[in-house]
Amino acid sequence: MTAMKNKNNKRIPFVFILTILLLSCLPTWGQDLGTDMQKLVDWQFSLDSIHWQQVAIPHSYNATDGHSHKYYRGKAYYRRNVVLSESDLRRPLMLLFEGAAQQATIEINGTKVQNHKGGYTPFWINLKGLVRKGENRIEVTCDNHEDVNLIPVSSDFNKNGGLHNPVWLLKMSPIYFSPTNTGLYRLHVATPHVSDREAQACMRADIVNASGSRQQVSVDITLLDKAGKKVYASQRNLRLPKSAAQPVTIVDSFTVQQPHLWNGLKDPYLYQAVMTICDKKGHKLDEVKTKIGFRYFQATADKGFFLNGKSYPLHGVSEHQDIDGKASAVSDSDIICDYQTIKELGCNFLRLAHYPHRDIEYALCDSLGIIVQTEIPWVNVCGVNAEPAYFDNIHQQMREMITSLYNHPSIVFWGMWNELDSWGNTDRLQGKIDCQRIVDESAKLYDDAKQLDPYRLVGVTDCSLYQRDGYIHLKGDFFSENRYNGWYYNHDNPANIRKEMNEIHQKMGVVNISEYGAGCNPFCHITSTDMKQMRADDKYHYEEHANLVHEEHVRQIMQMPFLNFTSAWILFDFPVADRQEGYMDSDDGIHFKENVQRKYINDKGLVTRDRKTRKDAFYLYKAWWNHHEPTVYITGRRMTRLQANSDYCVKAYSNAKSLQLFVDGQPIQFLEHCPDPTNIIWTFCPIKLAPGKHVIRVEGDNHSDSVEKLVE
Repeated sequence: MTAMKNKNNKRIPFVFILTILLLSCLPTWGQDLGTDMQKLVDWQFSLDSIHWQQVAIPHSYNATDGHSHKYYRGKAYYRRNVVLSESDLRRPLMLLFEGAAQQATIEINGTKVQNHKGGYTPFWINLKGLVRKGENRIEVTCDNHEDVNLIPVSSDFNKNGGLHNPVWLLKMSPIYFSPTNTGLYRLHVATPHVSDREAQACMRADIVNASGSRQQVSVDITLLDKAGKKVYASQRNLRLPKSAAQPVTIVDSFTVQQPHLWNGLKDPYLYQAVMTICDKKGHKLDEVKTKIGFRYFQATADKGFFLNGKSYPLHGVSEHQDIDGKASAVSDSDIICDYQTIKELGCNFLRLAHYPHRDIEYALCDSLGIIVQTEIPWVNVCGVNAEPAYFDNIHQQMREMITSLYNHPSIVFWGMWNELDSWGNTDRLQGKIDCQRIVDESAKLYDDAKQLDPYRLVGVTDCSLYQRDGYIHLKGDFFSENRYNGWYYNHDNPANIRKEMNEIHQKMGVVNISEYGAGCNPFCHITSTDMKQMRADDKYHYEEHANLVHEEHVRQIMQMPFLNFTSAWILFDFPVADRQEGYMDSDDGIHFKENVQRKYINDKGLVTRDRKTRKDAFYLYKAWWNHHEPTVYITGRRMTRLQANSDYCVKAYSNAKSLQLFVDGQPIQFLEHCPDPTNIIWTFCPIKLAPGKHVIRVEGDNHSDSVEKLVE
């Protein structure tokens, strides 16, 4: 392991620089959402409204019990006081909840003001007439109980409760940009036409006059390049009516010649769009900013994805908003650490599943050049007894997602649903699955999404090979498929993925693989290479088996150029209260011991939930995707004990041009070229090791990796 430690030491400056870069990418709305803003961090919390404790927001009351047999689903209570001055009361005041799960009822000074159904999208509360000078009590009841009219109804992830995203008090100028129709940034910037030669932009915002009198203002509209130089500037003079009931919409369209394109990982160039309201004396009243990128793209049926006119196959992973000990209440620093891992992995695509994540993630993807699919949590359920209120909630959450995330150039794909199938469609919920209604309601949702945003792609994610009745008539710009060949089916033939995707391709056109993979306990090992034997008992999630599944998918994906994106499931393990699997540990493939800490986890991640262990498959993808960092990694390193005189095949994942194997410092075999068609999976000839301790080392391109084995 010495060589790897040296390598990691060399990467410390890179990690430090990357951290500074990511910190600079934080969303600008957090700095400019109001002339004054206060992050409401400290709250009192109670599960029964009797016994209270101090907590810091973000907070989930399923932070620990989600990793257990059964997690709490029900109401919980948050409260705090906010002190307002006389001058505060002369300003428009708002509360912004970035996400309150799964639904929230808000009371201000004992008056119920709003119930919001949807745990992942922002919403605002206008405090006009609800607050007074001095102390004001804010009370929030969060509720994550099962509700058949609130998505997600059924899902293979925990539906956490709590104020798991930040909460803000906003003190606005008497004349301000409204968030009602333009979301977090209070400014929408569309890019209806982009080419190498020119880019059209359209900036839109709503202005509210809450001053109580007619006002004359000017609005400065500016586009700045990365260096802060003005690329475009204009000014509008407006007469605002006395009434604040109807905002005044300002729209400005312009063209940028020879734009610097946002070009994925290679060059994620961002401009900054700014709108500023000034009074007639030139004093700034309010200002909004957003980073934008000019890019054009195409998802094709036969040639895959194109970015800025060039072929750009998208390969990446999916990710949940989750971390050990916090559940979905992740902090900015948690997210930044995760994106250091994502950056190292080298993927150019992320599927942020199965709901909108915090805005900071999309801002980081903008700055890193990672293309994104994001989606609403319409998962599993659409039954014959579904009520209109269910579909109203689906449309509401789609509208809120698009409205708040509208400006991010990283977002290319809006997802409408995931795996609407027989799982979850039971009499206890909405009855059996209603395929025709899925087709009909998907068409309505597609039309609404395209009306909100005609410039991005809208589609669905299936798991039935689009074989359900009517699915061939689904309306969408893309059709993704979750396939688990080698895991849930075709246990000895993960290569079957190519046959299946070819069939879907012929049927649906623009297609993607949105999920694939295998459960993996990195501390569970086996000497057999028989894939059926490896899947004989779900208590055992052998790392060697997961490696074989991922390796074969990489081989097959490389032979399917028609795919627009592929997304391995998933980057980090995450808790699922219903799952009891993969909990047997072994370091020799012979002796096994139950580890209860591995229960109640979906362990298909490339990294463990606590972020401490990167599984072998992580380095398979790093060797494939990260062309800027040499990778030499020996697999099976946690199987530390071997049987004497048994055949031992050293396997490595590497993007090196050649590799050499050493045992105890002695050269054993030199591979001039990778023997696998992927050019990243290297397998050496079998060797026999005598009893005792041995050091296995693999070198290539001036980089090496070593592991120790005890042979008994």
